[in-house]
Amino acid sequence: MKKYDIILYGATGFTGKRSVEYFQKHAAKTVKWAIAGRNKQKLLALKEALKLSVDVLVADALNRDEIDFLVKQTKIILTTAGPYALYGSNIIASCAHNGVHYVDITGESPWVRDMLDKHGEAAKESGAKIINFCGFDSIPADLGIWFLQKHMREKWGTELKKADGYYTLGKGGLNGGTLLSALNLLESGETKRLGNPKLLTKDLKSRDFITKIKRKWRNHYAEDIKRWVYPFFMADVNTKVVYRSIGLAAEYKRPHPKEFLYQEFHAIGKRLPSFLASLSMVSFAMLGQFRLVRKLVKKMGPKSGDGPSQENIEEGFFKLRIIGKDTDGNRALMTMQYPGDAGNKATVCFLCESALGLLLNHEQIPNYSGFLTPTIAFDSVLFERMIETELQINCETI
Repeated sequence: MKKYDIILYGATGFTGKRSVEYFQKHAAKTVKWAIAGRNKQKLLALKEALKLSVDVLVADALNRDEIDFLVKQTKIILTTAGPYALYGSNIIASCAHNGVHYVDITGESPWVRDMLDKHGEAAKESGAKIINFCGFDSIPADLGIWFLQKHMREKWGTELKKADGYYTLGKGGLNGGTLLSALNLLESGETKRLGNPKLLTKDLKSRDFITKIKRKWRNHYAEDIKRWVYPFFMADVNTKVVYRSIGLAAEYKRPHPKEFLYQEFHAIGKRLPSFLASLSMVSFAMLGQFRLVRKLVKKMGPKSGDGPSQENIEEGFFKLRIIGKDTDGNRALMTMQYPGDAGNKATVCFLCESALGLLLNHEQIPNYSGFLTPTIAFDSVLFERMIETELQINCETI
């Protein structure tokens, strides 16, 4: 018998604190949860500040024995402690080997690939569901494609063949943890692996469905939405998660496209702003290879535990439009929007609802184990939980 249903690790970080507040507000009283991290004083201060009546647990993410002791006490670990390549490996290893379910908000695809290679079989054998990418990276993309596929199957009995996603973001801002994760990817040289569309499908039998195409690095005019766009900065993460979902669907003998291409863009409006934004993104990727530049960005940017103001978070929003075409040439538009900053409000909602879904809807979700994507792990339960929040999603023929 486990002492806890869910342990929130990394509770004193910027996203961690907001996750604790979400649980405090939305978790049923029957849910037994605790907060955890490596700094007892900060955890106790957080408990006092929020007037929490939950246990405080201390474990250093770099100490495998301490992490094992922590993990064995719970059914589910929710962790916001990043960069995950630095602080997540022991937690995933322990969950995989001890049959404990796991959710995080990482966008560090190369690290996930490494963890999958090392612990994928152990997770399958133990029954652990390891579900990465449960934040803004990459639930909107994964759920949006899932919903678009559902629409086409029900309306035309066809499969999605090609889709383009267009994001619009408002206000909000970057938190220190996200910045440090991006800088760590640059410092470790792992950004080179991000370009491989099959990075997260290498362990699957079905991985040749991905249509080859010459990628668009520059800004261009998108006729479908009548706006200038440029490559979305998280496209390399989101597209791989979508591809893994399709590969896993094939593995589990579920309906899936025989060939598929997914691309993502940031819809910024006019030509000059889209050009400048595209240039800035490319410049950051190139200049970020230099240690001096990374050091300067780290010094000037938000620190660990810091993030945008509550006002900016609440005034932010994201909107995702995915235009898809099926095997017969039919087209449909999926629209998703959320009234709150993508990285600091939507992410917290998605992550916490994922953990709560694992606990409260365990009888309705598929009986799969191993390294799963959000839609494969939850299927329609993810959609049902999301529409009970502030997320709006619909699909229409165009």
